[in-house]
Amino acid sequence: MKWSRKFANEIVHAFLGGFALVGLGGAGVALITAYYLAGEIYDYQDTVDGVHLPPVDAIVCLAGGRGRIAAAGDLWYRYLELSKKSSPSIQKVPVLYLSGTGRQVTWNLLLKQFRRGVAQSIQLENVMIEKESLNTDENARWLAYFAKEYHWKRVLLLTSSYHMKRARFIFDRVLRKLGTPIEVETLSVYQEPFAADEWRSGPNGIRVTFVEYLKWLYYRTVWKKI
Repeated sequence: MKWSRKFANEIVHAFLGGFALVGLGGAGVALITAYYLAGEIYDYQDTVDGVHLPPVDAIVCLAGGRGRIAAAGDLWYRYLELSKKSSPSIQKVPVLYLSGTGRQVTWNLLLKQFRRGVAQSIQLENVMIEKESLNTDENARWLAYFAKEYHWKRVLLLTSSYHMKRARFIFDRVLRKLGTPIEVETLSVYQEPFAADEWRSGPNGIRVTFVEYLKWLYYRTVWKKI
């Protein structure tokens, strides 16, 4: 049976809104439908290509995913190199802002996540460590606070490719509602053990993509924050 995308989305939305209560059959249909539609979370185009870096006040790394801190460190190092070369577009090295690291993190633990060249160059004063946020909504709220505190005008958001579409959606809404006039550029990290177009090839890709898709649907249809 071939379903339209609109009809399939309606089934999943109904499931998330409580339709699953009618029985396992309805839930099963919704889950199967979500399996075929979940890949839409990768339907996002970054604003930065990773080669031509824009001037920003901070690199905002959402630290909850595999490989993100290392990638953020590499990105910070590229800004450092450009500034040393007197690049006309990069007048200063942005702050490396790590969001949602958890309260147990220490500077020594962070250094171990950076590559050797980065760890040898970066100093504690180059980094801001935000330990309080537990989810993407809170990541955005804490960023809004610090952006106002330090008068940031433009930041570069870095997170995993499977997470970026939802993260950008949440950040845009939270920053707008809180009256934080900050421009958000985006650059996705591709360090998962599966490619975005091959997420069905293994159990980890299916699990990560499916869970993120359900979260995406929740924030698009149910979330009424602020």
